[in-house]
Amino acid sequence: MKRILASLFFSILLAAGAVAQSKKKDSLPVVTVPVPAGIRVGVDISRFALKYFQPYRTDVTVNLDARYNDRLYIASDLSFNSVYHLDQNYKYISNGMSGTIGINYNLLKKTVPKENFIVYGGIRYGLAVFTYKIPEYRIYNVYWGNIRGSVPESTKLAHWVELTVGMKVEVLKNLYLGWSLHERILVNGALAKQDFPPLVIPGFGKGYKRSAFDFQYSIAYLVPIWKVKQAVKL
Repeated sequence: MKRILASLFFSILLAAGAVAQSKKKDSLPVVTVPVPAGIRVGVDISRFALKYFQPYRTDVTVNLDARYNDRLYIASDLSFNSVYHLDQNYKYISNGMSGTIGINYNLLKKTVPKENFIVYGGIRYGLAVFTYKIPEYRIYNVYWGNIRGSVPESTKLAHWVELTVGMKVEVLKNLYLGWSLHERILVNGALAKQDFPPLVIPGFGKGYKRSAFDFQYSIAYLVPIWKVKQAVKL
């Protein structure tokens, strides 16, 4: 986890350093112009690929962001998760939803009005509500004998802090493709230390770990509603 966090911060520092250097070298005049902005709605298509590798789980994640000013974006992810896992040791069923809220900061300085290409770093707070149960589990032991049991359904609350870096590119008018890296740190870490921790926490990842690394690849559409002032070179 430390290596992942270091990589995220190192990427942000490199981009920030590049911006700082460009400011020192740039002697061209800068003007402020109004550009279209609004709400960008997207879908994380990597969740559908995940279904191929982990067929027991279904995930749907919707990405939202809204441009606040020249560099700052209000960002959110809304996720749904369903798990049905069955093997010789246990049966596990869960359902739940999650949401995150935070900010993305664009690390690139615009050179052309209406240029819609961003490289960003951000931080978010995440919250998930879900239910899970283990209708049956088996523990095989030669000395004590086989043990059978179950865990009744319960509702759990999980929340975490999330660091992210990524980029978005406009490939057609108002249509974007983008990728992002996410490092999530569970705040209520005791949830992962239970005797029967959740297999998956919606929007977070593996429920038996206190941190989770994730990759998203999304396609999004911008609904232009308002305008913001953007600083650009002449």
